[in-house]
Amino acid sequence: MADTNVDPGLHRAIARSKVDPADEPSVGWGWHGEAPAVFQAAGWFFTVLVFAYLIGNHEGNVENLWILGIGLTLVFLLVRYNIDTRKERKRRI
Repeated sequence: MADTNVDPGLHRAIARSKVDPADEPSVGWGWHGEAPAVFQAAGWFFTVLVFAYLIGNHEGNVENLWILGIGLTLVFLLVRYNIDTRKERKRRI
């Protein structure tokens, strides 16, 4: 059975995560949430890595079109995520 005793200083984090400590005890340790800066950095790293595949010894353009499509999709998703998180921050203020 999960223990529902939680450090009083973490009540705000629990309220923000909307997770019941009885269901998931790790919320009491502060393990819930996101790391948006890490997500953004990893996303942009892999986007650059995908575009780096354009430099290579392939001869056809089909590969280039797929790489461009995947890379542009990643850019679109990262920019949209950034805009959405900024709008969410403005709504909280």
